[in-house]
Amino acid sequence: MENGEKVRIGGIKFSEELVQVNVACKASDDSSIYQLLHLLAEKSINVPFLCHSVVTKIPESSFCVDRFELGRVQQIVNFSSFENKHVSFISSVGTLTVFPHRNSCRLLGLLMAFFARHHFPLHSLSTSISAIALNTDYNLLEVIADKLQDVLELPLNHAPFRQGFRLTQIQP
Repeated sequence: MENGEKVRIGGIKFSEELVQVNVACKASDDSSIYQLLHLLAEKSINVPFLCHSVVTKIPESSFCVDRFELGRVQQIVNFSSFENKHVSFISSVGTLTVFPHRNSCRLLGLLMAFFARHHFPLHSLSTSISAIALNTDYNLLEVIADKLQDVLELPLNHAPFRQGFRLTQIQP
């Protein structure tokens, strides 16, 4: 930042360890991602992160699932009859969510430049009015949050928030 000025934010949150699933379609009318998401819902597999892009006129989607669901997701992908699909998996992904506190446009550029400058992997990202979610290596979340404090101002007495418990739906 200019003159050492930090951008004030509302907070930082870490996800649990996740697996990112990338689905690249072969054609613009390929609907395999929707079929895949439907099958995940039928199996009660939670998708805490979802991002869909059509930048190159070919749909690409990324979503994350809990690392313990990887086997079930691989089974769904392997035993389903999707056409025109290319699926890849990135293990040990963590979502670092930054709450912009009225600085969303300025903050997005700052975060992207920060990740590039420090050579931190950025697997995917998603934004909304209230949050910027960046997927990176799970084991780097603490290091990234620590370095981010050089350019971001957290609220007083705030440390990056980690979920303290996990809910699992019991199948009948």
